[in-house]
Amino acid sequence: MNDSLAAVSNLGLFGNPHKADLPAAVKVIHERCRRRGVKVVASADLAEAMPPDIPAVPNDELVEIADVVVALGGDGTMLRAARVLGLSGVPLLGVNLGSLGYLTDVPVQEVGDAIDTLLAGGCRLDRRSRVYCSVWRDGRRIARSNALNDLVVNMGPLPRALDMELRLDDDSLGRFLGDGIIVSTPTGSTAYNLSAGGPICHSSVPCLIIAPICPHSLGMRPLIVSKDTRIELILHETGEGAILTTDGQKTFELADGDRVVFKEADNEVALVKFPQGHFYRVMRHKLNWGGTKRLGK
Repeated sequence: MNDSLAAVSNLGLFGNPHKADLPAAVKVIHERCRRRGVKVVASADLAEAMPPDIPAVPNDELVEIADVVVALGGDGTMLRAARVLGLSGVPLLGVNLGSLGYLTDVPVQEVGDAIDTLLAGGCRLDRRSRVYCSVWRDGRRIARSNALNDLVVNMGPLPRALDMELRLDDDSLGRFLGDGIIVSTPTGSTAYNLSAGGPICHSSVPCLIIAPICPHSLGMRPLIVSKDTRIELILHETGEGAILTTDGQKTFELADGDRVVFKEADNEVALVKFPQGHFYRVMRHKLNWGGTKRLGK
């Protein structure tokens, strides 16, 4: 769902302090904000990279103060920022200081123009769904998590296939061996899901995507299911254990008999988008669609 962005009085900065381009990008952002009387505040993680007139505060204070947060880095930085924002609903804009950057729409060379457009009210909000899971052991919930991109169950410390069972709305699809499974949002369809042979899905489609990782069965293929589907993964045998990973960053150890239940989360992430940021145009650029010359031409 798209809607308009409210006026910005306080702009928050979140980022990767190890990126070489960060100080120059901050300088440009600060100058554009100063022209319009917008205050800038940074995450405490960036304190050493900030000029003296930009205060650095703990993340919980940053979320309370900021009308919008600008994440400076790559997609990993965006995913960390989304976790920090939590249920706040504070909009998030990504500036790409990394390489590919599916989530970070703004190239660092265009950050000045992007901030001008943002502060002039020329942006929209694109509300992205998250995926939630709960882990059950011996009838008790022992963990829960949600992700903007994906939740992944895969092998533990030893490369041994997992014996798993996938159930959709209490209907079993049967047991299978494999390295694991990915449950992703449409936003995460261009991440690990894509590398595992899953489909690219438009960010507005109300669904979840299930992609087995190296299944030992030709019948176990990627699936797109309704956002209301109850997805349950039963771990029958894990060998040396299995790992649940949230957005490639947070991990939790799983064991034989654990049940992992997935569903669409109740909360969304509001991403700041620009008029020219159409989904298929971005995909064509990021994936170089049509970039190879035809044979004989």
